[in-house]
Amino acid sequence: MRRPSPAPGLWLCAAVVSLAGCATAPGAPTGTATASLPVVTATSTATASVTPTPTITATLTPIPVDYSAMIDEINVYLGNTADKKGYDLGIGFEDTLTGQQISIRGDVRYHAMSSFKGPLAVMYLWKLERGEIVEQASDEKNLTLMLKVSANMETTCIIERVGGLDKFNDWLAEQGMSRLNNFVHDWSEWACYDRATGHFYNPPVDSRYFKGDAALGLPGSKALLQCPIPQLPCDKAFAPVDLAHFYARLWRGAIISPAGLERFKGWTKRGPGEAVFYNLLPEGSQATAYIKGGTREKDEVYRVNFFIEAGVLDTPQGAFALAVFMQRNPVWPGTDPMARIAQIAYSYFTAAHSQK
Repeated sequence: MRRPSPAPGLWLCAAVVSLAGCATAPGAPTGTATASLPVVTATSTATASVTPTPTITATLTPIPVDYSAMIDEINVYLGNTADKKGYDLGIGFEDTLTGQQISIRGDVRYHAMSSFKGPLAVMYLWKLERGEIVEQASDEKNLTLMLKVSANMETTCIIERVGGLDKFNDWLAEQGMSRLNNFVHDWSEWACYDRATGHFYNPPVDSRYFKGDAALGLPGSKALLQCPIPQLPCDKAFAPVDLAHFYARLWRGAIISPAGLERFKGWTKRGPGEAVFYNLLPEGSQATAYIKGGTREKDEVYRVNFFIEAGVLDTPQGAFALAVFMQRNPVWPGTDPMARIAQIAYSYFTAAHSQK
């Protein structure tokens, strides 16, 4: 399903969007530190009752950047916007040069919708490089349509190529993404169909995320499918901080080869007017966004607005990964908060690495 842009100058790359906060209230404190280097924790100057205490974890360099001022600025901004207006904003950030991770309301389960298509394409390339699959003539077209216009039928064709939803979910876990917060349980509304050959494929649901799996630590009784909106089960989920970490690892070459990364960048490169992250960057920033996200304007099924962008912002000073998940903003498309987060992250990242 392809959708028209909801506002002039704003390009939407997903047919469906990520919704947020299924496991824990998005406004609750978030963030964990698991790196070998010292952890720097900064608290916000905003009201403690509404502001989480994120953490920064340095993993790649013994001299981490002091991002405490950035955290404070974001927390104050959220206190004056999302908290006052009653919508949810989950943020995952990673400095690809230092490995520092920041989670602000970003380590809980959000409805992923089309944001899972980026990692799905990476899995395809991963399997291709290992000789587990052989590229077919239709793959390039399907991958391009999946990532550039978020075509759903073509997404199903790629799900088939990687072995199904269960294999995709297992692979996400192998890449270090929490099983409880990152999965696709169901993608059965859009079958892959080849008119020329009559081939038809509809991916079976991964029932482990519905019935539970004790060996994997997955609860049953539909617990993982619970979302804030009862009409919309959390059948596709990501945590922003996990998705940002995935993209940072991808950028550093920890998942696929440099050639594979270049191919992925060709599918996900966006220009100004095609990505919200550009909207408030300073003129002449020379940043390039490589993203996959999703949007959905509220209707009779989706009772509130949803908007996501996730990927990497590459700058002359280096690259950082950013995932921003927004839900329940009463204004459509209401993307200024997401653009403001990108602007703040860009400002502190480039300033810190310009001094090195």
